Amino acid sequence: MSQPDHGPRAVPHLAGAPGWPADPPPVRPLGSGDPVTAGPYRLEGLLGSGGMGRVYLARTPAGSAVAVKVVHREYAADASFRKRFEQEVSAARRVQGLYTVPVVDADLGTDEPWLATAYVPGPALHDAVAARGPLAVEAVLALTAQVAEALQSIHAAGVIHRDLKPSNILLSADGPKVIDFGIARAADVTSVTSTGMLAGTPGYMAPEYIRGESLTEAVDVFALGAIAAYAATARPAFGGTGHSVLYRILEQAPDLDGCPEPVRTVAARCLSKVPAERPGLAEVIRLCRTDGPDRADPAVPPQRTVVDPAPDFHNAATAPAAPQARNPGSGQGGSAQKPDAATGPDPAQPAPLTDTPPMSVPALVGGIGVLAVVAVLVAVLLPGNSSGRDTPTELKPAATLGGYPRGKGPEGVAFSPDGATLATGAGDGTVRLWDVAGRKVLARFGPRTAPGDTPVAVTTVAFSPDGRLLAAGTARNVVTLWDVAGRRQVASITTTDEDSDSLDSVAFSPDGRLLATASEGGAQLWHARTGSDLGKRVAVLDDDMWARQVAFSRDGRTVATVGYSHDQGSSSEWTVQLWDVARHKARKELFRAEEIYGVSYSADGKTIATAAENRRVELWNASDGRATGSVDETTSVPVQSVEYSPRGSTLAVFDGDVVRLWDMAENKLTYRLVGNHWNVRTLAFSPDGTQVATTSSDGVVYLWKTPAS
Repeated sequence: MSQPDHGPRAVPHLAGAPGWPADPPPVRPLGSGDPVTAGPYRLEGLLGSGGMGRVYLARTPAGSAVAVKVVHREYAADASFRKRFEQEVSAARRVQGLYTVPVVDADLGTDEPWLATAYVPGPALHDAVAARGPLAVEAVLALTAQVAEALQSIHAAGVIHRDLKPSNILLSADGPKVIDFGIARAADVTSVTSTGMLAGTPGYMAPEYIRGESLTEAVDVFALGAIAAYAATARPAFGGTGHSVLYRILEQAPDLDGCPEPVRTVAARCLSKVPAERPGLAEVIRLCRTDGPDRADPAVPPQRTVVDPAPDFHNAATAPAAPQARNPGSGQGGSAQKPDAATGPDPAQPAPLTDTPPMSVPALVGGIGVLAVVAVLVAVLLPGNSSGRDTPTELKPAATLGGYPRGKGPEGVAFSPDGATLATGAGDGTVRLWDVAGRKVLARFGPRTAPGDTPVAVTTVAFSPDGRLLAAGTARNVVTLWDVAGRRQVASITTTDEDSDSLDSVAFSPDGRLLATASEGGAQLWHARTGSDLGKRVAVLDDDMWARQVAFSRDGRTVATVGYSHDQGSSSEWTVQLWDVARHKARKELFRAEEIYGVSYSADGKTIATAAENRRVELWNASDGRATGSVDETTSVPVQSVEYSPRGSTLAVFDGDVVRLWDMAENKLTYRLVGNHWNVRTLAFSPDGTQVATTSSDGVVYLWKTPAS
């Protein structure tokens, strides 16, 4: 009996697979110029090659398959590439997620640096589509949503992929796997690409990337839109090759003819030329999961890939999978399967049966009634179940501050001591002073890093305690000091001889005599009093670490640092240390972890809060460094940082695009600040604790009003 013809299916839905082929990629024999080993791994064959290196199928000593990327010699010979590659590999190795390929080992000190990742026995998306045609709509939606979740995991680790493309997505029976995240950034700083070339791939590069502007997570959303269009049509959205593609990306609309709905809508929104107009990854996932206002798309599993105790979880970054064992002595790296070949998908959830009859209204009402009874019984019978504790008040922004150039939005934020002024750094190389009450720009500063230099992003800002000075750290090795009243630059600090020494944090001591800086060149102290010594170095606390943050104790006698040790022999890489300011010596190592995201002193100076990769906020006694407890919340995504209010007992915990305000005196979650469209980058309290300012990658500063602690 013949079956009705529902039209051709370009890619058959293989049993156990989510709608795409998952055949192992071809392995070519090793040539005379190929190495036979990389570290402890025996190379068996060539999987592919690209602009940065060659990828081999290899075996561990125990016989397990891994993919090993060996970097080309022209890159390896560039000192700036090696430094950046080490940092990017370190950041990428911290990425954990269902749809990313974990880095398992690396050696960045050899003549030909290499890194090893888990092996995905599936083809690149590019190869699969080229060989068998476009994917079915359901498969494209599933793929797009799962790659979006991979990007959430990548962004949550502080990494931007920069080179997302069909050959960096590997397809497997378990879902798509994204590889090579963050590695393109290393190539961008080398002499190999310094003659006007970029390490990205034409056709998938966002306009701001082509123009050489500061990049945000939105650059990966653009690439995701181009990938969705390619998967659905088997042709690039901007066609052609070389400079013609770049011109069309900058000046013309994408070619989405023949792209079926709802993929077309998803792709079109992601391909907006304005970064702030592109949807967030949570919105991309929602669009892929829905083909109507309230009807879930069966192609994408309605259940999350991790247990989700928090509401609106998809507005935050994807929770990483359980941490895998790592070799802390080897650098860290972005995933590497094919330098230019796609990484395969991650485990996809089984799709629900599509022919299940819809639930009737009486059955639905009956189900709701049962749930209501259960909820009442839980509330009545379980002691200590405080509804106030479980339902914090949600607060939306009271105001927004914008007007930043595309792709060059705010990066650092600080209130003046009187709370009347807000300073923001930005990717366009300026500092803006805002009238908080009037929501207007009072002044713009343009830090001069060196005579004739082009503007460089201002990454962090801080007011002196008396409000007379403003410190502005840049993405180069320079901190500028400004006379706020006179609107003039009065000093310039050069942190190291490396102009790539980006500043991550600056902080004044409570008495205003010292300025602490944190950068890739370490943690340092500088004179901050007006006079002949202004801007002169006082001490280098540690030049053997990449310092992420500095924070003074309330009495100014101690400075806390968060840093990553460059000593690859250390047993654990990230540390929080307490330093004696007068003696310039480490007083206490608070703790070590695979990664630490932030540190903050409480208003009374008695407690230190830290955020680390275990997704918990730990509390410490500031006087002796003893662990005193933790915030009564294990978040579903990595905590980006923590910040105590300068007044009262409020602690801000931010992960993804949500800020949670805890009353630490009551150990109670009181408020959720919602409204950011991207992951929160930086946060500041007003001096009285009644206002919160945040920056994120959407180019806007958000202001919230909160009751005083």
